[in-house]
Amino acid sequence: MKLNLLLSSALHALLFVAMFVTRPGVHKFEGYPVVVPVELVKVEPVSFKAPEVERLKPRARRLKPQPKKLEGVTVEKRKLEKEPEERPPKQVEEPKDSNKGKSAVGGKSLRLDVAEFPFSYYLALIQSRIQANWEPPFDSSGRTLSKMAIVYFKIQRNGQITGVAVETGSGDYLFDQAALRAVTLANPLPPLPFDFPGKNLGVHFEFDQGK
Repeated sequence: MKLNLLLSSALHALLFVAMFVTRPGVHKFEGYPVVVPVELVKVEPVSFKAPEVERLKPRARRLKPQPKKLEGVTVEKRKLEKEPEERPPKQVEEPKDSNKGKSAVGGKSLRLDVAEFPFSYYLALIQSRIQANWEPPFDSSGRTLSKMAIVYFKIQRNGQITGVAVETGSGDYLFDQAALRAVTLANPLPPLPFDFPGKNLGVHFEFDQGK
């Protein structure tokens, strides 16, 4: 028992000594710092010169050739002549009918119940509408006979045609019926002009086979 204790103590002592011997030592370097002499060299300032730029010489301007004057050549100036202004044709009024006291307005195939009706465009419209529907009957005999019929009617403010009747017959029933048909197919017409003061307009329309 005492032997084991002695061996154990001896081993521990050896380990302690081994650890102390194998511990690295700290080496201190002692001495003065090394001084290296350095010579300072003065650097002369470098002057930079700007590059010289060649001046561009201005180019000579090209002179435009002046037009040559033509001698002995004369140019005639034409005088502008004013074109004659077109004037609308004057409407020829028919003389008044002494029997009925109606004035003739708007041409030979149209008469009105009023003394004055300055709306010529409306009269031209009435004629064009009725003449577009006018188809005189065919005469099987081949002879050209002069026939004339007058149809009377009234145009209301809204353009409606009323009171269509044969005022003067031609003596040919088919001819008179064709005249009535032309007026009836033109219904309705455009409204009467706004400035027209009357309630309606009486029209006497003449149909002539020779026209």
